[in-house]
Amino acid sequence: MSDIQIIETVTFRTLAGVSDTALTTVAKGLDAYLDRCEGFRARTLYKDAGGLWHEHYVWANEAAAKAADAGFMAASEAQAFMALVDRDTVIMGHAPITLARISSPEAA
Repeated sequence: MSDIQIIETVTFRTLAGVSDTALTTVAKGLDAYLDRCEGFRARTLYKDAGGLWHEHYVWANEAAAKAADAGFMAASEAQAFMALVDRDTVIMGHAPITLARISSPEAA
């Protein structure tokens, strides 16, 4: 098992008629699943100007990312989230993080 952090990137579109508020509310519910996943480090969700949603997860290592993916669809929180997503538009990938920087609170 590698100790290199992994970034998981997922892009998707929602089903017709799903509001940004509805998606964001249900997406917050995924936190309960993520909190049960060993190796979860961070998460970011945003929607670009073209209407494509992007979600980035940071995992401690590849094993943690794969374990979380393996259990995702069995989680009730994930089922509620995926009920709003156009599954034909989902693209997901994993890659090791090459460079990361977090600014210090003093810089803000």
